[in-house]
Amino acid sequence: MKPLLLLTGGTGIVGQLLLPGLRLDYRLRITSQTAPLPGVIEPGDELMVGDLRDAGFARHCVEESDVVIHLAANASPAASAEEAMGNVDMAASLFDAAADAGVGRTVVASSVHASGMDYRDGAHGISPLAIPRPCCPYGASKVAIEALARLYQDAQGNAVSCLRLGLTGWALVEQQYALTWLSTEDLIRLVRAALARPAGFGIYNAVSADSATRWDTGNALADLGWSPRDRWPVDVEQLPLAVSCPCQMFSIL
Repeated sequence: MKPLLLLTGGTGIVGQLLLPGLRLDYRLRITSQTAPLPGVIEPGDELMVGDLRDAGFARHCVEESDVVIHLAANASPAASAEEAMGNVDMAASLFDAAADAGVGRTVVASSVHASGMDYRDGAHGISPLAIPRPCCPYGASKVAIEALARLYQDAQGNAVSCLRLGLTGWALVEQQYALTWLSTEDLIRLVRAALARPAGFGIYNAVSADSATRWDTGNALADLGWSPRDRWPVDVEQLPLAVSCPCQMFSIL
């Protein structure tokens, strides 16, 4: 029997990119806060609808799971602090449940917004090991979740990877976002590499090759054997500028 993988937020944009490949190797239990659109869940998938901030629901979701990929979040850079901190409550509930269940491998979706102010200020080679400088409450929530993930891994001695995802699952149509772009194939390869890692902890920048001038991906190569391959699918110099940006990360090109 295939191992059971819990995919939180699996009906969202990133989750739907991962689902086809994950089905090849795992039985899937997918969480969502609301009923998904038709066609997202396939026969054989297990859907659980609820709020992961509810400790009882989180425990029920994690029960008998071998692996967890945590994507569920309010992912808006425009979210208020109160809205974004709900992400921290969700992660804390899930990590507690996973610890009690003895989950051996966890992959956590973080975000480049955790270092968004370094990006805004024009830094190159932004390291995931540097002191975080979030650009918005959403980015701050991801920093807190990374800290909780480290606490969880230290206590368990298991394998935990936090992936600071760039622009993922969206068409590249505005110039400001080009240097955070992550292709679907690079995303899938990175998640597979994180799922195969030995015991340990890491935070990794998740951007594709043309974006890696701004984001250091070296520790992902050292720890996971992953490096980005894909190039921008368009001539970014021909893209228009965004009329407005959701947070100060993109306020300066």
